[in-house]
This record gives sequence, C-alpha cells and structure tokens, in this order.
Amino acid sequence: MPELIELDQDQVAEEFFRRGWTDGLPVVPPTERAVDAMIATVDLERDDIVGGIARRNRWVSVEQAAVNAVMAGCKPEYFPVVVAALAASLDPAFNAHAAWTSTGGAATCVVVSGPLAEEIGMNSGHNALGAGNRANATIGRAVRLVARNVFGAAVGNMDASSLGNPGKYTLCFAESEPAAPWSPLRVQQGYDVSDTTVTVMATESPRQVANHLSEVPEQVLRTIVSAMKVAANFPVGKGGQAMVVLGPEHALALTQAGWTQQQVREFLARESRLTPEELVANGVPIEVNSQHDMTPGPDGKLPAMNSADDVYLVTAGGAGPGWSAYIPSFAPIHHVRAVTRKVRTLGEAMPDCGPDACEIDLSKFASTTTSV
Repeated sequence: MPELIELDQDQVAEEFFRRGWTDGLPVVPPTERAVDAMIATVDLERDDIVGGIARRNRWVSVEQAAVNAVMAGCKPEYFPVVVAALAASLDPAFNAHAAWTSTGGAATCVVVSGPLAEEIGMNSGHNALGAGNRANATIGRAVRLVARNVFGAAVGNMDASSLGNPGKYTLCFAESEPAAPWSPLRVQQGYDVSDTTVTVMATESPRQVANHLSEVPEQVLRTIVSAMKVAANFPVGKGGQAMVVLGPEHALALTQAGWTQQQVREFLARESRLTPEELVANGVPIEVNSQHDMTPGPDGKLPAMNSADDVYLVTAGGAGPGWSAYIPSFAPIHHVRAVTRKVRTLGEAMPDCGPDACEIDLSKFASTTTSV
C-alpha cells in the first residue's frame, strides 16, 4: 500500500522535494480523493498491474500510476491515456530498463492519435511539441514520474544519463488528422480510425527542420534527410527508428503531389543511407565484431533507419512558412523499439490476453514494488 503522509498544504512541495519524489518541479499532492478520481476513469482495480520490468523485479500498479498522474497535474480524464502510455513503455520491446536509465538520456516520446486526444484537450497544432497545454505536459510528465518513483530512474539512483535532454520532463503531443488519402498514425499501426492509440518511442531531443522555399516533394524530404544522416546521432549507421513530424505546409506539398505515406517512408529510409566513409569523415569509426552490425549493404551503404516501416510519420503543428521536426530514437533498433497501445476508457477493460496487452503472471516474482 502507498505510504500515507499528513502534511499542511504549504509543506507538501518541500517534503516531496526532500524525499526525492519530484522531477525538479513542484507536484500536486496525491490525496486519496484525487487518486480515487483517477482510478474511477478506467475499468481496472487499484492493485491491478499495468506493467513492469522483470529484470528489476519491479511492477507498477494502477494505484501507483494514479498517484503519479495526480502528482504530475493530470486531470482524471487523462488517466486512460497515461495507463496506455505506461503499458506501451513497459512492453519488453520498448526496453524501459535501458531507455529510462541509459547514459544516452532518452526521453519517452508519447504520441496520441485519435478522437480522445481532442476530447481531453490535447494540442496537435501550434507549439504542439512545446509548453502551454496541460494535457500534453502532464501526461508525458506522469510517465516520467512513474519511471522515477516506481522504477528508480532518478539521478543518483538508476538514471545514468550523461547529459539528459529536456524531453525527460515531458515529450507528449497529439497528432493532427492528416488530409485524405493519408491515414493517421493509429491506422498506419493497424488500429481502427475510431480508436485512440498511444505510441511511445525512446528518443533524443526534437530537431526542427526548416524548408520555407520549396514545395517540391523531393526537396522537402531531402531537407529532412539531412537531419537523419547526422553522424552525431547514435543510431546512424546501425539502424534506428524516428518520429518524422510533418508540419502543415510540408504535408500539403506531399499530398498535393500525390505522394503516399509509404512512398515518403521509403524515400526517407533509402536516401538517409550513408557510406562508411561519410561516418569516418565525421569522426565515427566503423564498429567491427560488436553487437551492432555495420556491414554495408549491397549498395555499399549503412542505414540511419532500420527500414521504411521504422519511419513513423505524424502530422502536427500550426501553419507557418514550412516547419517540420525530426525526433530520432536514442539507440539502434537492436536495443529499443517503439510500441503502440490502444487507449481503453471506462467500459473497456484490458483483455487478459490480446493484441493490446497480456495479463502478467507475477506468481514467480517476489513483491518488491516501491511506491510514493
């Protein structure tokens, strides 16, 4: 059971700072009433397990998730999205053990696609990747607080980030519905258009991509490719994943020219390949006899993207002269992969086993979960 503490309101922030339960910003007191309001929005019991990291023998319950969602400043209606984001982050493919504690300092990038995003007031337009929207800010922050408070991913404990990145506070935004005939991210990932999904990826910081002068598809995409081939990105030459966030003008240029999303993904994956000589010229030696296969392909080149399917196309942002963003995974696909989960609201209980999640058998694990 979570620890119950009685504090005067003006003592809460300082006590939580003292105990190391914050990300450096003040938190909302997780009162019983506030936590209960969170749990009431999902068809789950408070002691149900959302997910865990078996390697650490740590698990997060619905109640622990709710406590941290309150602390992050979430409204109760955001909680189903938080639960889905945590379930995705704790899928073994995401490899939270590495993503949340590696020296690479990855953010947990959370992209919400579907009608619920608009219902709860998420921002997919101007400043979608920035500050100013409560839902965007607090949903992403809740995931990071769980990583810190339940799984020990805090500096001085298990977070070994050499530098970190600002997205470790929060990096969460909603997708704008793309213009027909393009499909939203959830449909690209195999879900129904009426569903709402959360896709999580362990990423570096976003890079803005500016091309204000061209509406030619190849030129717009080559500007994005220039960001993808930067040798300073750890996955380059080894094969990673990325969120490619297309702003309105760039997306319009591509759709009006008749390009399909698959054509865009294939172009970006193909044109971002680079020669070993390009890496070496930028100070990056070619790894030999390591866990990363850096054997050139038949074209004599190495991948920035593992494949076209590893380019996640998202439309977001407000009107402007021509901005997009590139958000690369922090490590090659050998280590981490993006994961998508359906958001289940009240009346949609998580299945015992299905395409979205499977019941976790904890019988062989000791209960060592910590909480705030």
